[in-house]
Amino acid sequence: MSWKRYFIVPNVLRLQRHAPKDVSSRWDAYWESISRTGEHGDVLWDTESATEAERYLEELRRHCDLSLPIVDAGCGNGRFTRMLADVFPFTLGVDLAPHAITRANEESRGIPDLAFRAMDLAAPMAGTELAAELGEANVLVRGVFHTLDLPDRQAMAHNLRDVLGARGTLLLAETDFPGSILEYLQHLGATPTSLPKPLERAITTGIPRPAHFGSAEMAECFPADEWTVLLSERTFIETVPMRTPDLPETLPGWLAILRTRQQAASTP
Repeated sequence: MSWKRYFIVPNVLRLQRHAPKDVSSRWDAYWESISRTGEHGDVLWDTESATEAERYLEELRRHCDLSLPIVDAGCGNGRFTRMLADVFPFTLGVDLAPHAITRANEESRGIPDLAFRAMDLAAPMAGTELAAELGEANVLVRGVFHTLDLPDRQAMAHNLRDVLGARGTLLLAETDFPGSILEYLQHLGATPTSLPKPLERAITTGIPRPAHFGSAEMAECFPADEWTVLLSERTFIETVPMRTPDLPETLPGWLAILRTRQQAASTP
C-alpha cells in the first residue's frame, strides 16, 4: 500500500545525519567514497549502456558545429566525456568535486585532446573564464540542473551563454520524475527495510535530492528572449541496475537542444 513508503523516511534521515553541510563538500565526499564505477559500481547514474549515449551523439551531430570544442558540464568520472572525445576536436570535462576529476583522469589515461578540471559552473565569471580559454564551444549537461536550486540554475545558465557564444550548441538532459521524493526512492528500489547500495551511498553523503526539471523549469533558466530552443521533449535517463541484477533502470527525463539568441541573430 502507498502509505508504507513513509517507513522509508526514518532510514533516509539516519543515513543523512552525518553528511557535510556544504553542497560542494557533499559532492566531493560522495566521489571520495566511490570504490567502483561502471554498470555494477557505486555511482547511481553511471550505466555502461550505450542507448542513452547514442541518442545524445545523434542529436549533437545533427545540431552542433563539430569543429568547435565541447564542455561536459558535471562530468563525474568522465564516462560521457570520453564518448564526446571521439567526435569533437577537444573535450573538457568540468565538475564541482575534485575527487570526481581525480577519478575521471584515472579512467581516461591515454585519450588525446581530452582534459578535466574542478570548477563550479554556477560561480561568477565561470563562463567568461572558459570562453577566454576555449573560444566558442558546445556544451553537454546531463543531470546537473535538477540537483540545483533556482539561483544556481540561473547562474549556471548565464555562464553557459558565455561558453556557447555565437556558434555553440547546448544539449541538456535532466531527470524529470513526476512523483514525490518518496515515490522517486521507491522507483529506484527503496523499501522500508532496505536501499540499493548505490542509492544508499548517495543518501549517506547527502548529495542534493533531485527535483523536477521539465519544460516549466527550463523556461525559468533559459528565457525566450535570450535562448532559442531547437528541441524540447520527454526522454529517459539511465541508472545502474538496482531492482534487477543485469538491467539498467530508467527515469523519466527532459531533453533540450538550445542556442543563444546571439547565435540566432548572427545566422543568415
